Amino acid sequence: MPIYEYTCTACGQTFSHLWRSIQAASEALAPPCPSCESGETQRILSQVAVLGAVGGLTPGEQAAASAQQARQASITPKTQIDKLRDSKKQG
Repeated sequence: MPIYEYTCTACGQTFSHLWRSIQAASEALAPPCPSCESGETQRILSQVAVLGAVGGLTPGEQAAASAQQARQASITPKTQIDKLRDSKKQG
C-alpha cells in the first residue's frame, strides 16, 4: 500500500494519503485537503531519508561494521608472525 504526499494549492497544507494500491492511486483523483477540504491538491515528490553517513547504514549497523574493522585491524598477519618467530630463533 503506497503512501503519497500531497499539497493543497488553496491553503498550502502538506499531507500524506494511504492508497490501497498503486493502481488505485493512479486511477483516482487526488484526495481532498484534510485541513480546508479543498479539492485543489497536487501530488508532490516525497523526501527520502538516508540513515547514517556510511552507505545508508543504521547506527547499529555502523557500530557492527566499526567493530568488525577493529577486529580485523587487530589481527597480526601470519607472515609477520613467522618473521617474528624467525628473528627470535636467530637472536
